[in-house]
This record gives sequence, C-alpha cells and structure tokens, in this order.
Amino acid sequence: MKKGLYVLTSVLAFLLLISSTAQAQMKIRYINTQRVLTDLPEAQELQKQLDDLKKTYEAEFQTMQTNAQKLLEELQKQSLLLSPEKKAEKEAQLAQKQQELETYYYSKLGPQGEYFQKNQQLQEPLMKKINDTIKRVGEENGYDYILDLVAGSVLYSKPEHDITDAVLAELNKGQ
Repeated sequence: MKKGLYVLTSVLAFLLLISSTAQAQMKIRYINTQRVLTDLPEAQELQKQLDDLKKTYEAEFQTMQTNAQKLLEELQKQSLLLSPEKKAEKEAQLAQKQQELETYYYSKLGPQGEYFQKNQQLQEPLMKKINDTIKRVGEENGYDYILDLVAGSVLYSKPEHDITDAVLAELNKGQ
C-alpha cells in the first residue's frame, strides 16, 4: 500500500515538473467562443435581428398554412355538394396553396433561403472582428496557441509552430 502511494506521488511530482517546464516554454491559452457570442452586445443585437426576422417569416408561413387548412376543410365539407368541375377547381386551388407553402418555406427558411443568407451576411463581419481580435491578443501577449474551448480547435498559432512544409518534404521523399 505504501509502495503504491509512493509511486503515485512520484509520478504526480514528475508530471507537475514536466508540466511547469513545458508551460514556461510555450504559452497556450483558450477562449470560450460561445461565451463571447453570448456576452458581446454586438452579437446579442445581431441575434435579436435574426430572431425577429425568423419570427416574421414563421408568422407569415403560419398564416399561409392556416389559409390552406381552411381551404382543405371547406373542400372536405362541401365535397358531396360540389359539382365535379367545382371540386376539381377547389382541389387545384389547394394544390397551388400547398406548392406556395413549400416554395415560401424553402425561399425564406430553407438551407439556402433568405434567413440563412441574412445570417451569413450579418455574422461574417462580426466573426472577422472576433478572429482579428483573437489574433491581435495572441500576438501582443506572445501566446503560442489560442484554443477554442467550445469547438476544440486552434484559433491562433505562431507561424513557427507550423510543420506543414516539413511533413510535405518528408512525404515527397518517398516518391
């Protein structure tokens, strides 16, 4: 038991020694980008604009959907009373409303719709500002790396830590 405790204590002391030595040589910091986006007033305003736009599109879609539903119910109630021509006319109207609903949804809220485009348009300058600030803070404070805690990615690194050329050279040796 004492021997196990001694080994564990020795390993921990060794790891702390290595850790402090490595830390003195390299400055690595992290940032929580989610908190930046939550706490930054500019990002909050941007999110409010996007939320308002989305609510407008969703309300418009809901109104269109309600109108289509009313037309369907009307058609079902009057189905037996309508002539075949009138019934076909109402069914065509309903099909057109459903097509309009689908078109509206994809043009406004779909993956390439207006909401998506507006989101990109508004966020691009903000993200550039944040990334430029991260880079500036890294350079001014002499950090070797700045990591994103949320995404698990490197946001900034000193160019001297880039080993891409060495890896490419090694790969090209084998050819």
